[in-house]
Amino acid sequence: MAGGERALIRRVAGPGCGRHFRAPVVAGARGFTLLEVMVALAVLAISLGALSKGIGLYLDNASYLQEKTFATWVAQNRATELQILHSWPKPDTTKGTSQLAGQEWHWVQTVTTIEDRPEIRQVRIEVRRQPDDKRPLATLIALLGQPAQ
Repeated sequence: MAGGERALIRRVAGPGCGRHFRAPVVAGARGFTLLEVMVALAVLAISLGALSKGIGLYLDNASYLQEKTFATWVAQNRATELQILHSWPKPDTTKGTSQLAGQEWHWVQTVTTIEDRPEIRQVRIEVRRQPDDKRPLATLIALLGQPAQ
C-alpha cells in the first residue's frame, strides 16, 4: 500500500464469510501509554473532587440563606403584629414561637424606652431555630410610636 500504510485483514463471520474487512493503519501509530492514562485519570479525579466540594458548599450556603430569610420574615411578622394590635408594649422581654414554612421559630422580643422620646419604644426581635442557639439568625429593631388615645 502507498504511503507506508499497511492493511489489516479480518474475516467476517456469518453469511458471506468469504469477504474480507480491510482497516488501514498508519505506520508508527500507537495508543496511549499506561502512564498517560493514569495521569489523565488523576487529573479527572482531582477536578471531580473539587467540583463536588464546590457543589456541597453551594448547597450548604443555599440552605443557610433560606433559613435566614425565613427568620427575617418571622421577625417582620412579629413587628407587624405589634403595629396592628395598637398596643403600647411595656419595657420588658417576651419570648414566643411562630410557625412559618412548616417549622417552629423561637423569638425573643425586648422592648426598651428611648430616653429623650418617651412616646417611642424600641423593639428588638431576635429569631432563632432553637431556643438555646447562641446567635440569632435574624435581628430586627423597630420603633413604635404611642398609639393615639
